[in-house]
Amino acid sequence: MTLPVRLPERLPSLTGLRFFGAIAVILFHALCLPPITVFQDEKVNGILAFLVSKIGFVSVTFFFILSGFVLTWSARDDDTPRKFWRRRFFRIFPNHAVMWAACLLLLGGAPVWVALLNLLLVQSWVPNLRVASSVNIVTWSLSCELFFYAIFPFLLRPIKRIARARLWFWTLGALVAVLVVPFLAVVLMPGEPKIPVINVSTYQYWFSYNFPIARLGEFLLGMLLARVVREGLWIRLPLWGALTILGVSYFGMLAVPLPYGVVAAEVIPCALLVAAAAMAEAQGTNRFFGSRLSLWLGNISYALFMSHAIVLYWGRPFFLGDQKFSTPVALGLVALAVALSILLAWVLYVTVERPIVRRWSTSTAVRPQPAPVVTSSAT
Repeated sequence: MTLPVRLPERLPSLTGLRFFGAIAVILFHALCLPPITVFQDEKVNGILAFLVSKIGFVSVTFFFILSGFVLTWSARDDDTPRKFWRRRFFRIFPNHAVMWAACLLLLGGAPVWVALLNLLLVQSWVPNLRVASSVNIVTWSLSCELFFYAIFPFLLRPIKRIARARLWFWTLGALVAVLVVPFLAVVLMPGEPKIPVINVSTYQYWFSYNFPIARLGEFLLGMLLARVVREGLWIRLPLWGALTILGVSYFGMLAVPLPYGVVAAEVIPCALLVAAAAMAEAQGTNRFFGSRLSLWLGNISYALFMSHAIVLYWGRPFFLGDQKFSTPVALGLVALAVALSILLAWVLYVTVERPIVRRWSTSTAVRPQPAPVVTSSAT
């Protein structure tokens, strides 16, 4: 029968999931990038690197879908573009500016024009992988997010006007747009020069992975899924089912060649996970990801994402030089790097992000609105 489901204003379970996405990025960088790895046994390192070779791609897709979902879910009718942009600026820029300066100081300089592009978060528009990954390697994704934030207020209005009966049609359309990107990259982008090992041109990789317009489909998919869930149209897929699909399908993703394996292979499992987690929150069936510990970890996840490069790219050579270690010791060092990254993220969160957001993100206090009630199929 049909039962009313009260939809919460906040989604702690999705906040908790963010932490695991950030950890996945750290593991990807720690195990897959030769200058950073600490494993003496190249065979073991190769196996581990292969197993996590797509986990970074999965995390970025998850974050882009999640971003569109959460912003749409929490959008207020009385909000204005100016208020929205102010909140987003003070949410992302302070951490970015601090880590930009730290990376320049500790990891070495960059040409002035490249450093400036990175500071302004427009580096991903340049079809050059060295520029896109300059200074702080992860901020290319913020360059995409900045573009999403800039146009979000203008996307939200037409998406909110989509008739309930047409929501799945538009959602599937956004999904198709994501799936088409790698084919466009192969057709439209030059095939040379090739990136060693992965046999994809730098331009094809940039178009598929870094180019903000090409990544917009994931953000739109998240926005549309937020409306699907709010309207009670979500399929009856439990959170554990979505996690199982993601885990099982990941091994299939490992075999998908680039550029098709950059986004297209993981977009469906990631979309299922985001929507299923939100529905679990609405139904009160989520326990672990909505716990206080998960919420705390999720709150520092952005700082973790932004600051872990210092631990890996500066701490590794500064304290260990170019040494390699036995497998048990190397695994311990990776675990230590994760722990130190979490500690640094907590410091950044409590000293920079949280106080600045609380002081500057809004000009006046916003009173919470009562959560709406919608219907959802349940037995």
